[in-house]
Amino acid sequence: MSHHRADASLVPRLDLALARAASETTTPGAQAALVRDGELVWTGTHGLADCDTGTPVTQETVFCLASVGKTLVASLALGLVEEGRLDLDAPIASVVAEVPGSAVVTPRMLLTHTSGYPDLYGTPEVAALMPPDDDEPGSGTSYDPGRPYTWEMLAPGILEPVEPGARWEYSNAGYIVLAEVMSRILGGPEGIAAAWRSVTDGIGGLGDDVLTLDRSCVRLDRLAHGYVEKPDGSLVDPYAAHPTAGVPSDLFGLPFGDGPFAGTAVGVATFLDALFARRTVLASSTVDLMTTVTAQAAAHDHPDLCTYGMGTFRMEAGGAVWQGHRGRYGGCSTLGASDRDGPSTLVVLTNCEADQPAVVPIWRALAAETLTARSQ
Repeated sequence: MSHHRADASLVPRLDLALARAASETTTPGAQAALVRDGELVWTGTHGLADCDTGTPVTQETVFCLASVGKTLVASLALGLVEEGRLDLDAPIASVVAEVPGSAVVTPRMLLTHTSGYPDLYGTPEVAALMPPDDDEPGSGTSYDPGRPYTWEMLAPGILEPVEPGARWEYSNAGYIVLAEVMSRILGGPEGIAAAWRSVTDGIGGLGDDVLTLDRSCVRLDRLAHGYVEKPDGSLVDPYAAHPTAGVPSDLFGLPFGDGPFAGTAVGVATFLDALFARRTVLASSTVDLMTTVTAQAAAHDHPDLCTYGMGTFRMEAGGAVWQGHRGRYGGCSTLGASDRDGPSTLVVLTNCEADQPAVVPIWRALAAETLTARSQ
């Protein structure tokens, strides 16, 4: 992937915008990339990947992508739909009959957050397995960051869905069920990994070093340490009290279909550019389906989430409409989207998780600069 020569004048302005916007937030570090029509226009980094060691963020630093991964998961699922291996409107009972509500819930509901599955992380069964949370009594009592998670460990937290199909409500549980549906169709987690490699091989430049769902493929010294902002403004490494020899097993990877990926800004931007801008990952009609706002989402009162389709929603920034997703988990906040008329794809990854995510103002500042350059 090469830099676009015509955008050489844009580079210093984006560098300045990143430095200024990031310095006005509490994030220790940030990484960003702008891709246009398959070409890398700009990359930028700011600050530290690890505050304790003073390790800086570089273009090779890998971040937990959190819910940005839902867009990637949705694209895999819709690829199965194109192949005739997954029926959007058939109940999932034929694949996961043991899941509550499987006789009614469909893949379309899982993709669009209309399945009605309640949060599973607040259930006693799953909360005990996850990192301790001050807001969740009893959480973390059985947490072991070195023990890989399985579907069987999370399944007890899947509760009966509430009025499936009736309304939009963000559901991590729904995407975990979706990942299990795909896993059984494809022959297990290895089958999902093989399907993902098939997609990325068709894009080029998307090896496990820049976009992965395999924890073993990411060297620990390249992984940004995440930090959670406390009410007093201090930053805490959520894994400091739970040291492990490898990547914390809840940070990304299967069976967490709600956020199974890690990667770099370049990796994410390359994929989103291929998906939304160049439309080489799925058929154009499938992308249209993916980005079509559901009636249930349209009735929601959130300015962005009321535009949700299948694993993606729209944002307005810099006078343009962008299609993508944002996420937050494990001390990281992320945002990636494609300008629907550009076509430009902008991704920002930060290693700070807060009630007011640092990633949003940084991304918006860069989006405004990008659109200003396009109009000149």
